[in-house]
Amino acid sequence: MTTAAGTRLSTVLIADDHPLVAHGIERVLTTAGDEFTVTAACHSGRQTLVAAAERQPDLILLDVRLGDMNGAEVCRRLGAEAPRAKVIMITAFDDTENLRRCLEAGAAGVLLKGSLDLDLTQALRDVRDGRMVIDAGIARALEAAGEILAPDGTMVPQLRPRELDVLRLMAAGMTTRDIAAELALSINTIRTYTQALMTKLGAHTRVQAIVFAQQLQMI
Repeated sequence: MTTAAGTRLSTVLIADDHPLVAHGIERVLTTAGDEFTVTAACHSGRQTLVAAAERQPDLILLDVRLGDMNGAEVCRRLGAEAPRAKVIMITAFDDTENLRRCLEAGAAGVLLKGSLDLDLTQALRDVRDGRMVIDAGIARALEAAGEILAPDGTMVPQLRPRELDVLRLMAAGMTTRDIAAELALSINTIRTYTQALMTKLGAHTRVQAIVFAQQLQMI
């Protein structure tokens, strides 16, 4: 959807168990003109799942710690309730284990609440356009905890063209089945390419592969 001025309009659902934080985020988004519109502000995990299913937003800003549910569980269930939505976790903590679970559940980014006024609108644009966004401080915390480890050596791994195609589509949030359909290849072939590119990047998960590739400016 586009606005009267021709800019792209995206709907946003905010989920934070502190109403003041949710209102603050909404206020930041209003400074982006008519590029983003808040379709709902929720304060619990269950409320978020119901609202997401009803409103089908483009983007969801999801607190890692909601009062009634863990953010990773909410993120996982949003994949069924609002499959088109891209989820960005927001947190005031560097709870690396919980954040890792959120990323593995399908989150497209992690932002620190303290820097939202500086980074929020651009981060939403990046995620909307298919890129993964992780706050630099969070990335360092994950790396220090051993969840995201830089590949050995300083040479940029050389991926074959098809491996790069698969990697870019992974970063866009597509499943193995979706990638196979997009590239007109079999699912087993896509799995082979995925394993090959993960090995070259020294990654143990799809999330690690995407983060490594972004750090190396490969995608």
